[in-house]
Amino acid sequence: MGNCNCQPDNGVRDLTKVPRAQPADAPANQGLHAFEFPPNTLAALISLCVSASYNNGQICVNFPVIGDICFSVSLPIPSGSSVQVCMETCGFRIGVPPFKGIAASVSFNGTQLWSGTIWGSC
Repeated sequence: MGNCNCQPDNGVRDLTKVPRAQPADAPANQGLHAFEFPPNTLAALISLCVSASYNNGQICVNFPVIGDICFSVSLPIPSGSSVQVCMETCGFRIGVPPFKGIAASVSFNGTQLWSGTIWGSC
């Protein structure tokens, strides 16, 4: 579970183009709701892409388990532009949340412009 795509050279993959595969042995209905962890969970890998607005050098997104995260980044696009933010948890720890950080990539019109850690450490 410690393997994540947090390397700054390749960023977080665009999950709309390369979705994470479900394990072959996973039951079709596991009986858990989205982002509900069974009591014996030691780590969690959560990946998602969302649309967001780039306003005055800041992007705000909502990440499950953590909530709202706003981060500052300088991009060569006009304020008010719509961007895509792909995020993925990094590392693992025992406790809540069961991960150490969140890495993100920001894309505009299909081109990745930035990637880095937006919460915790990767």
